[in-house]
Amino acid sequence: MILISITFTLPWIISHLLHIHYPPHLKSLLSGIAVISAGFIISWSAETAEIDIPRSLSLAVVAFLAVLPEYAVDVYFAWMAGKFGGEYVHYATANMTGANRLLLGIGWSLVALIAMKRLRSIKVELDEGLRLETTILLIATIYSFTIPLKSSIHPIDSIFLISIFIAYIYLATKAYREEVTLEGVPRYLSSFPDLTRRTIVIALLSFSAFVIFVSVEAFAEGLIETAKSFGFDEFLMVQWVAPIASESPEFVVAMYLVRRMRVTAGMNSLISSKVNQWTLLIGTLPLVYSLSLGFFSPLPLDSRQREEIILTASQSLFGLAVISNLRISLWEALTLITLFISQFIYESVEMRYILSLIYLSLSFPIILKERKQIMKSLRVIFP
Repeated sequence: MILISITFTLPWIISHLLHIHYPPHLKSLLSGIAVISAGFIISWSAETAEIDIPRSLSLAVVAFLAVLPEYAVDVYFAWMAGKFGGEYVHYATANMTGANRLLLGIGWSLVALIAMKRLRSIKVELDEGLRLETTILLIATIYSFTIPLKSSIHPIDSIFLISIFIAYIYLATKAYREEVTLEGVPRYLSSFPDLTRRTIVIALLSFSAFVIFVSVEAFAEGLIETAKSFGFDEFLMVQWVAPIASESPEFVVAMYLVRRMRVTAGMNSLISSKVNQWTLLIGTLPLVYSLSLGFFSPLPLDSRQREEIILTASQSLFGLAVISNLRISLWEALTLITLFISQFIYESVEMRYILSLIYLSLSFPIILKERKQIMKSLRVIFP
């Protein structure tokens, strides 16, 4: 599998090194395949690395590496926004909101539905190990509702959100975690002697980082150029096609865990990714934007971006309400995926606000009903 993934990166690497030019759609396809392949290599390497580095460090490294392809795309747009402004300002937020909604709307619901099918049940029970992630995500979600009010993502927001992520990593080192049982590629890599294994992991991570570095600009720009060539909405292309590529390794890992009946582990991987993106990723954007500008400045948001953040935050609150009792029922999973899909049926300002109101109106009764469970989760952080 490692060789296959490396092979899929070669067409773009060779093209890049030889300065071969392609039409936009082919450029985005080849570079996108390279990014996806690098994402899989990162996932396998990061999981293998957990047996070689201290627990606290492994959590931080794995949490970051798991969403590195997504970071690369968003950071590129934020950097270009600082250099050239214009539409790049919109793209950074578009990619971030799309990735977050995709993780929850498709990822969480599919994990639950596949688990129900395998269990032959109409509900899925999750374990107590998720309370830390859900509480951190709840704090970040509530805070995110304040961002549209300022019409920007400010460096002060960065300080708060990145601090939440650091607190999450610290608390995760203290929390109970199941022992890691490696399977598939990581299990194969772990069979090598220590020095050989560590060398292979470092080499694979370095190779993946190189692939993403030489691919992300072509992938991002190729999507934009493709949208212009075919008359598609550039914002929607960046918001949905790019995250599908960058998030695919996480989806595959989560589905793999569910097929092994490690339902909580599969859900945990997706929730952890959302925590990562809803704290560290958002917090990084204004810092990269400021670095590109050469001075501290908020990342501006127009009305469309404010609507997208409100919708994303509302969906996040509903998702958290659903799993507040550490249980997902069939109707809840179907509601998550149905509401996600419905945003594509009628694309408008009104639809985004209607969906936000639906998410919120569904969330509050559940939160009220499960308030004792939510308080129990909060005590993980505030004993």
